[in-house]
Amino acid sequence: MARRKSKDKKNRLCIYLFNDTCSCWDDVLKDSSALDSYSVSGTSDDVMSLFSRKSISNPPKWLSFFDGVLDKDIEGLYNSSSSAVLLVNHNGRIFAFTFGYARGFLNLGVVEEDFGLKVALNSIEQERIRSVDIKNLDTVVRQSKVQTLQAGSVDNFGLNPERDILNAVTGISKDEYLGKHISGATALHISVPVKVDGLQELCARLLERFADKTYQEYFPWVDHIKDVKNSVLIEELNGTLVNAILEKDKDFERIFLAAPELVDWEKIEGFKFSESDEEEPREDIHISDILPPDAELKDKVNLSWLKRQFVYCVGANNDEIVDSWHLYSCINYEVKKGDSSYILTSGKWFEVDAKYAGSVDDEIKSIPIYDRFAFPEHEGEKEDVYNKKAYDSDTSRCVLMDKKLIPYGGGQNKIEFCDLLIDKKDFIHVKRFRGSSALSHLFFQGLTSAFLLKTEMRFLKEVNKKLPSSCKFDETVTVDASQYEVVFAVISKVKKQVRDIFPFFSRVSLLHVYKQLLAYDYKVSIAKISVKK
Repeated sequence: MARRKSKDKKNRLCIYLFNDTCSCWDDVLKDSSALDSYSVSGTSDDVMSLFSRKSISNPPKWLSFFDGVLDKDIEGLYNSSSSAVLLVNHNGRIFAFTFGYARGFLNLGVVEEDFGLKVALNSIEQERIRSVDIKNLDTVVRQSKVQTLQAGSVDNFGLNPERDILNAVTGISKDEYLGKHISGATALHISVPVKVDGLQELCARLLERFADKTYQEYFPWVDHIKDVKNSVLIEELNGTLVNAILEKDKDFERIFLAAPELVDWEKIEGFKFSESDEEEPREDIHISDILPPDAELKDKVNLSWLKRQFVYCVGANNDEIVDSWHLYSCINYEVKKGDSSYILTSGKWFEVDAKYAGSVDDEIKSIPIYDRFAFPEHEGEKEDVYNKKAYDSDTSRCVLMDKKLIPYGGGQNKIEFCDLLIDKKDFIHVKRFRGSSALSHLFFQGLTSAFLLKTEMRFLKEVNKKLPSSCKFDETVTVDASQYEVVFAVISKVKKQVRDIFPFFSRVSLLHVYKQLLAYDYKVSIAKISVKK
């Protein structure tokens, strides 16, 4: 292919690719009748067409701020926006080149969601990435943009393949045909000296890049978890959720509620489904507690109803509402569809590759079950009360460490070393099952305390201050981690084995922590604490 001259004018292009179910312009436009269409000379209308909407000029909104206070009217100030989309059909695949705000013209429910990302990953020099947009699934769902002053490899951005979703990437292109800089998410952004008569050639190149699997060599984890953006698929998944609620079928057991963000449980009295003072706060929230009677279920419950209902968080000190969330954002739900699993958490749907999900489940099965201590049944008490009960059940073997905070790292940082120390060597961390965020917080707290014990003598000495003389660590040597075991004990009423009660993102977090602790030479196990009926 001939090399372009550098003096050619470059055009900044924003490009979408639609999925292969789309065969005509009406499939990809929200409402073609509301747009003006134009033929492109040299091509037929079913191969290339331009659609635009006439711009409307309006005074800027801020102008009203000065109504009646100026000595004369300001005239001639207008805002206007002109938008257009050029649709190109290349060998049966439709591309959209948008200009201005034309993204709003498109039916985004039928776009290839990862088109721009895959083309960019296949085209960027691996050592010349400029920025990444990630969604972190650690303890809560968080989005962030990470940039570096100099282009570098993906390792420079501190991505964690087990907990981060890559949404977008920007970097230096290794394909001169696609320009110097390239950015990709759902859409692809490039700046190239191409003219309209060269777009068919450009589309051919982009289809090749999109189909290429080279990116998997450097980013094999990109396809593991994806943010679902397709509105048609989201609507279908929400329908599956509503149907599971209405029918109370086998999937109904897979629906549980949890606060969609990390909360300080010490400051929380419980939850309500209404702001009414008559309703006593409940310690846990369950979907069955808020549903109307079965006779009214199908008439009242739909997606809109799930998004209108609220879960209220009640403070421990004053019984006042300290936070609230839509019921829909509190729902955690997993459903399998085809070769993928789909997970709803914090009001967002995620797609998990079936092979990846299977590999996570297989690795979770390798984590041992802790059976050297008979945990008493949980009877609805708060965690600190339960920990004291567990301690009282065998004081000869246990040391109660709950609420004995250990300072570390300077400043105000403090952490519980563990909840119970058993037989001088088992570090027990106890947590009620309250969704992925709470469990992930438990896992990483256990990881942090174990790491500090092994690496920070100052932390070890602070722990010793809280321990009886018979259980203190030797302060003259580094801790031999191989002699100790970190145990995550989860209180749950679910009638399943402990390995099966964790939501998917909790399994991912647990697996990450498990591998880290093994690398530090600790033994690791999990346990389930049953709830008395």
